[in-house]
Amino acid sequence: MNEKIPCSVGILTLNNDQTLRRCLDSLKDFAEIVICDGNSTDHTLEIAREYSAEIVKQYNSNEPNLRCVKDKANVRMRNMQAASYDWYFFMDSDDTLSAGVIEEIRKITTNSNPDFLVYRMPTRIFIDGKEIKHEASYPSYQTRLINKQINPYFKGKVHDRLEFDRKKYKVGELRSYYDFHWSKERAENYWKYLKMYANWEAELLEYGPFGLFLYWCVYQRLRIIAGYLYKIPKMYLLYGFKDSMPVRIQFLTLWHHFYLLYLFTKKQIFYVCRKRI
Repeated sequence: MNEKIPCSVGILTLNNDQTLRRCLDSLKDFAEIVICDGNSTDHTLEIAREYSAEIVKQYNSNEPNLRCVKDKANVRMRNMQAASYDWYFFMDSDDTLSAGVIEEIRKITTNSNPDFLVYRMPTRIFIDGKEIKHEASYPSYQTRLINKQINPYFKGKVHDRLEFDRKKYKVGELRSYYDFHWSKERAENYWKYLKMYANWEAELLEYGPFGLFLYWCVYQRLRIIAGYLYKIPKMYLLYGFKDSMPVRIQFLTLWHHFYLLYLFTKKQIFYVCRKRI
C-alpha cells in the first residue's frame, strides 16, 4: 500500500493557490501529477513544485494569466499528452478525491486485467464545506478515469467532454464520489458565473443545418428544462431544504437553461436574416 498508484492525474490551473494545496493533498498516493498552467502570477506554481508535480504550459507563450475558457478541449489534450502513465485521471484544482475513490483507482490500475479501460463515477457537491445531499441533477456521473491505450480525446470549447470508441469500449463505474467544492463566493456569485459561461457558449456556437439547430439547441434544451421543472419541486417535497441545494442556486440553474435557449435562438435568427439579405 506504500507504493504509488500507477496513474497520472492531470489538473488545469490558473491562479488557484487558494484551492490547489487542498487538491494536491488528496493526491499524494498517485505516481504522477501533471499541472497544465496558464502562466499563473500567484503562488500556484510554487505549490505545484512543492508537491513535485510536473508542470507544462497550456500555451507556448510567456504572456501571464492566459485563460483557456474558450479552448478547453485542446488544453485538456495537452495535459493528457504530457502524462507518463497509461492510466489517466483528470480533475479541477478546486476539487478533491476521497480515500474511497483513491483505493478504487489503485485496485483498477494495479490490475493486469481490469474489467474496463474507462470508468465513470458519481459526483456530489460541497458548498463552503457543507455536503449537498440532494440536487435536481443527482444522480450525476462523469467519466474521469481512462486508459490512454484506447486513444481517448477531448471535445468541446467551453465545456469539454471525453470521447472514445464507445461501441468498442464499455464504461465501468466507480462507487465512490468525485467531490466538487464550491466556495461561498462562487455560490454568492452563481448567476454571474453561469451567465459568463452561457455567453461564451453562444459566442462559439457554430452554424449548421436548421434541423440540427432545432434538435440540439431547442429540443434538447427544452428536455433539460422540463426535467428540472419536474425534479426541483419533487426534490424539495421529498427531502426538504436542510440538506438540499439552496433554492436560489437551484432555480438559477434552471434559468441558465432558459437563458441558453434564448441566446442560441437569437443567434440563429440573426444568422438566417443575414443569409437572406
